[in-house]
Amino acid sequence: MLLFTILAVLVLGIMCFLMIIMRMHIKRFAYNVTQDYRYDCLPQHFVARLEGGVIKLPQEVDINDTVLAAVSVETSLLGKWLLPYIEIETRKGIWKHYIEFGGRGVRYLNFSDMFDAESREIFLRGRRVSLKNQEVRLTVYPRMSLDDKKILVLAPHADDAELAAYGLYEKYAANAMVVTVTASEAGRFHYENLFCKQCPTETKEQYLEKGRMRVWNSLTVPLLAGVSSENILQLGFFDTTLKTLYNHPEREIPSAKLETADVGIFRRANKSAISEGLHGGSNWHDLVDNMAYVIESFRPDVIVTPSPNIDVHTDHQCTTIAAVEALRKLNYTKGSLFLYTVHYLTDDYPLGNVGATLSLPPFFSEEDSSDMLYFHSIYSHPVDKKTQNHKLLALDAMNDIRPNARNYMDWKYVLRKGLSLLYHDITSIHADLVNRFVRSNEFFYVVPVSDVHNQETYQKIISRGGKNHLH
Repeated sequence: MLLFTILAVLVLGIMCFLMIIMRMHIKRFAYNVTQDYRYDCLPQHFVARLEGGVIKLPQEVDINDTVLAAVSVETSLLGKWLLPYIEIETRKGIWKHYIEFGGRGVRYLNFSDMFDAESREIFLRGRRVSLKNQEVRLTVYPRMSLDDKKILVLAPHADDAELAAYGLYEKYAANAMVVTVTASEAGRFHYENLFCKQCPTETKEQYLEKGRMRVWNSLTVPLLAGVSSENILQLGFFDTTLKTLYNHPEREIPSAKLETADVGIFRRANKSAISEGLHGGSNWHDLVDNMAYVIESFRPDVIVTPSPNIDVHTDHQCTTIAAVEALRKLNYTKGSLFLYTVHYLTDDYPLGNVGATLSLPPFFSEEDSSDMLYFHSIYSHPVDKKTQNHKLLALDAMNDIRPNARNYMDWKYVLRKGLSLLYHDITSIHADLVNRFVRSNEFFYVVPVSDVHNQETYQKIISRGGKNHLH
């Protein structure tokens, strides 16, 4: 009888916990999910018809184009409790595009690399979401060839290059260079079982070791993709300080955790001969000068870097601002910026699980959206299952985001982690970056480098977004 009572209480407790979780996620979005996504700057190139769950793309759409479709959706009652999604099927495979709980209105589906020349039919099946017969606006961007193009990937921190562009730089590894700007030593105290959090000396030592490990990650993980060690570089600036550098360009800014402004403590780990030309200290002018040195040394055709407009992490914003200032200083005009976001205006983006599609995030500008999110075109890079596996393994080699990276062997952490995983598995909204960015494609906003030399477009490129951009 006692055992039965215990089991009944346990089952009741689990049911109550699940009900609380299900109620929580209805209000968790930072925006009204019943609005149309609004991208007034997107051109309409074609109109197709969604009839009976089938869209047939026009013959004029090339199989290599980036194809975005504006589709009106409405979730069912069950879609308020279980994450709805649209299943996209063609002769080439099946993909999932996730919708918010209770979502309604226009959403942008990404059809890039899903069809072939023989069959342009795309079948859409709503799971907990309805798709009425409707006209579908298509935005189509011809995809530039990156064969023989030199690609410079700028990562504010160790792991950003992999999250945003591992598939891209693995495919073009022979012509790729990966540069990490900061040592990534700050953030959470990770190793409580190794260092005493309450002891100042050990706290400093923990952050030094954390930085040392993340520098090592940034210099070794790109090797897995086949990038030459000569083309992997760590600039050694300090985590979380780039905004302060930008605001006080003349000042030497120390690490927030290590009480030193000596960038050499992390920079000395470099093995590339290019690192011998790195110079200066922890100030804005030297950050821009070192960016200019890297750009001039490598002469890239494509620079992959965060979008200041829609990536709210200040290190990410300032990485790109420094790169743009370097381009202006060099009067460098060739090529394109491929802008990405890892820390979008809302942490809910992107929704769903590993392998789902990446497309346009929630955006609701009632003004000219090009003033808030500036780009000329969009480049969707396909990531097949094999490359997704490579990307997962590359991210698993990153100490900071590996599942067991924090407080392992601590039972309280294990319990919290277990409950968190249960919540995210039920809702399919994942807080961890691995689930959110190992997808069937990588997504970039393209801007010609020449635009950084026009004062008006320069200001649009470096405009820094914040969470208020969603309202």
